[in-house]
This record gives sequence, C-alpha cells and structure tokens, in this order.
Amino acid sequence: MPMQFFEPLLWPFIVLLWLIVSMYSRAALYRRWRTQPQPARRRPVQVSQPPHVKPTRVRWQEARAKYAKVATEYGEYESDPLRVLRLPALADPEVPSTGRFIDAFHEAMALHTDEYPGDPMARKFAEATETATKAWAAACEAAEKLRASRFTAEERALIAQGIKLLELAQGGATPAEAEAAYAAARQVLAKLERSAGTRLDWRVPRAARQVIERDGKPHLPPA
Repeated sequence: MPMQFFEPLLWPFIVLLWLIVSMYSRAALYRRWRTQPQPARRRPVQVSQPPHVKPTRVRWQEARAKYAKVATEYGEYESDPLRVLRLPALADPEVPSTGRFIDAFHEAMALHTDEYPGDPMARKFAEATETATKAWAAACEAAEKLRASRFTAEERALIAQGIKLLELAQGGATPAEAEAAYAAARQVLAKLERSAGTRLDWRVPRAARQVIERDGKPHLPPA
C-alpha cells in the first residue's frame, strides 16, 4: 500500500508522542528545580522612625516645673530642724551624693530665668535641671541609708536628744514648755556642731536655725 495512505493515521500518534515527551521534560525540570536550594527571600528594609523630639520651649517649661519642685523640697528640708536631725547627711556637703546635688542644683539655679532665654540657654537649663533632679533623688536615698552613721556615739546621742526636745516643743506643749524645749534644743545643737565640726563639714542650715529662734521666742500676752 502506498505510504500516503498511512500518513493521516500517523499524525495523531506523532502529536501525542510529542505531548508526552514535552510533559515529561517539564516535570523533570520542575523536580530538579525543587531540589535545588532556593535563595532566601529578602525582607523589606524597615526604616526606623526618628523619636519624637519635643520643642525646646516645651522642654524648658517642663524643666521649670521640675526645678520648682526640687527647690521647694530642698527648701522645706533646710527649714525643718527635725528633718535636718533625722537626715543629717543632706546637710553635709562632704557626703558625695549631697555634694553632687549641691553642685548640680547651683548650676541649674544659675541658668534659671523667668522669661524664655532662647533655645541654646533653654537646652542648657533643661539638661542641668534633669541632672539636679536625679542628684536630689540620689542624695535623699543616700541620706535615708546613712542617717547619723557618720557621727560618733556621743554625737548620735546629742542628735537623739535634739529630736526629742524639738518634738516636745512642737507637740502641743504649753508655751512655757515649748520655750524651754527650744532653748534646750539650741544648746544641744550648738554642742553638736562644735563636736562634729572638728571632723565634718556639717552644721544646722540657717533656715532651720531661724525657725528655732522664731518659734522659741516667748509669746506676748494678748493686749
């Protein structure tokens, strides 16, 4: 039979064979690609946002509030004879934490202004006030731990005696008893300063001494 007779029958088989071979080749290539290590996916680079920076004027206003708080607390301590005797280390500049606070507070005080001083000075004041605030907290904590440990046994006895006399004077005694207690407290504190002054740079703050002088004066009778 002539070859042309089988050609229409052969074409479908040829096409089918080509499809099978093509599909097999693609499957083999896919399996080969799957077995090869794939490159790690690159993570998108995250751009960190810069922290929010407060305007300098706002920082200055916040620093003024912090400064006022520290100044008030320090002033209240120096004006309270009982607190001075209970936390004597806060009145001793030779105690490292107290000395650091005094230096930091004086620096902040020198930069303190009622009116906005401009950005450069405002930044310096804010930084100095932050340092003074931290130094005040550290000085108070150290004073709580030290108490009267830097004083001798005799001086600690004088401190205890002074505390009792001041408590008596402030605790509802009669005017005559309060006057006598304040007078005795003045003598005890003077003796304490003379004794401790030979070794320590410690003395009763002027404001506390003025409170004792003021409250210890005899009361005038009503007119």
